[in-house]
Amino acid sequence: MTVDVQGAASALLRENDILILTHRRPDGDTTGCAGALCRGLRQLGKRAFILENPEITRRYAPMIVPCYPESGFVPQFIVSTDIAEQKLFTDNAKQYEDKIDLVIDHHRSNELFGKENLVRPDAGGCAEVIYDVLMAMGVRLTQDIAECVYVGVSTDTGCFKFSNTTAHSHAVAAACLSAGIDGGEINRALFETKSRPRFDMERIIFETMEFLHEGKIALAVLRRADITRTGADMDDLDSIASLTRQIEGVQVGITLTENSDGTTKVSVRTTKEVDASAICKKCGGGGHLRAAGASFGAELSTEEARAAILKAAEEVYEQSDV
Repeated sequence: MTVDVQGAASALLRENDILILTHRRPDGDTTGCAGALCRGLRQLGKRAFILENPEITRRYAPMIVPCYPESGFVPQFIVSTDIAEQKLFTDNAKQYEDKIDLVIDHHRSNELFGKENLVRPDAGGCAEVIYDVLMAMGVRLTQDIAECVYVGVSTDTGCFKFSNTTAHSHAVAAACLSAGIDGGEINRALFETKSRPRFDMERIIFETMEFLHEGKIALAVLRRADITRTGADMDDLDSIASLTRQIEGVQVGITLTENSDGTTKVSVRTTKEVDASAICKKCGGGGHLRAAGASFGAELSTEEARAAILKAAEEVYEQSDV
């Protein structure tokens, strides 16, 4: 069943021994949501923890690692944050696939796999929804909670530049700033500071990027050999998919990443004329209107994955009002 913000808040207030889940390849939104929710629940005297995420990167680790479960913890209430579908669960979360009590998300493609589901596609970041739930629960917005919320909203709106940014996004950010966070320093660390491996990968992307459909579609492939040679890790590759959309005239940006296990991750970024989620749905993925993703198994080569996502992009592009 679906619930509103008050319904989700009421469910959390009546429960205890709460375990919060984040998705595979965790980004700032899922970790910010989990970190803020866990700290808010603890402020209210609840026993709450965040399930270990084996793929957490150094950038987002401080928000969730201190909240990992203590030995012997047995959850009685399971919450997923910013997870649109169960296939995005980490391996250690699969034991809870059929036990999700509350889903909190903002993806319109959400499969409503929880007993109760709060899904707000109007929110720029899921952290905005978490903020509303926390306020409905009577949580005081402390600096540590505000930092988690701000990271979630800022990363999912591209530092408030993406078209999913709303007045509510800015209102939530303003509340976080009023709580004492240093928004400028957070944004500098998230969006301006680059490691040398990240810089090298950006250079490779711009050198090898392909332009198709008279420059309307840009496609880049992050080869495993290049990732290994530059020493880039998942933290270095965070948000790198947005580069393909930065070129003037490009309406569909596609980035394929070769994973070490032989699978291929695809990220699609679009302008307002083209539906990114529609492209990825054709390949078993999903996401937002302007930012979506899909994954291809190791049984397909990167070239086969490239052909499949390009075909999907061409089909959706041809049907779009462009």
